[in-house]
Amino acid sequence: MDLGEFHKPVLLKEVLYYLNLKQSDIIFDGTLGGAGHTVEIIKVIAPTGKVIGVDLHSQAISTAAKKLKDFSDRVNLIKGNFADIKEILKKLNIRDVDGILLDLGLSSFLIEESKRGFSYLKDEKLDMRFDDKNKINAFDVVNKYSREKLTEIFYKYGEERWSKLIARNIVNYRKERDIKTTGELVDIIKSSIPYKFRHSRRGHPAKRVFQAVRIEVNRELDNLKKAIEDGFKVLKSGGRMVIISYHSLEDRLVKRKFLDYEGAFNYPPDFPVYESDREKKARIITRKAVKASPGEISLNPRSKSARLRVLEKL
Repeated sequence: MDLGEFHKPVLLKEVLYYLNLKQSDIIFDGTLGGAGHTVEIIKVIAPTGKVIGVDLHSQAISTAAKKLKDFSDRVNLIKGNFADIKEILKKLNIRDVDGILLDLGLSSFLIEESKRGFSYLKDEKLDMRFDDKNKINAFDVVNKYSREKLTEIFYKYGEERWSKLIARNIVNYRKERDIKTTGELVDIIKSSIPYKFRHSRRGHPAKRVFQAVRIEVNRELDNLKKAIEDGFKVLKSGGRMVIISYHSLEDRLVKRKFLDYEGAFNYPPDFPVYESDREKKARIITRKAVKASPGEISLNPRSKSARLRVLEKL
């Protein structure tokens, strides 16, 4: 099935507005997905603008190629990691860009059709890799990490209250046999949460642990931090970085990095920081995160958790 059938671009009008697009712009779209944002961006910056579209999933690249066939001379499609923005631009002989877009949402295609175990609602093999070249997958994390390490990532990346208990039960279970499927993992998580809390928390009981494992497997926060830092270096003066995040860990990282570039982050008094880090290098365009309208949420429920932030380089 075509990835485009699943993809609904989130906050599309807002993305087009905040990128402040002009003809002849060069835009780096680091999360191509179903190319929903990309198609509309290229329409605005045509006929002289260019988009570099990047995605780890080969299906996204092939879908985008079909959707953008009328603009093939204005688009470079790259299978890769947005964290490698500097290396990608160097290979294309492009020194800098006018705009950067990162939509950090997990595509509907990956959840519904990839069979890589991203959903706690499906019983699939434990994998969770965005890129099959990853050295580790979810099976490795769940079956090989120590109890202490599991506890750490469940709490750090999932903000899971019952991290210790879930980690202990995973370790006890795998003494008998490997945990091979998402269904097995979900059952362990559910049984680890005390009954009186199991149905009172928001969302599925396994949601936080699945998020944590996925972030660990794909090094999502490390890659996001690198993409922001290296992306800022190749962003032209007056260029904008637009990032859409979907959970608090991503949003806090984006907010903090943007404040750093504005020279406004409130470091603790004893925190070692160079004066250059306090220098104002950019201005934040969105003081508060931009959220989807009620109308958009009704048409695309996954947009409910989206948070858009914008930075403009001085």
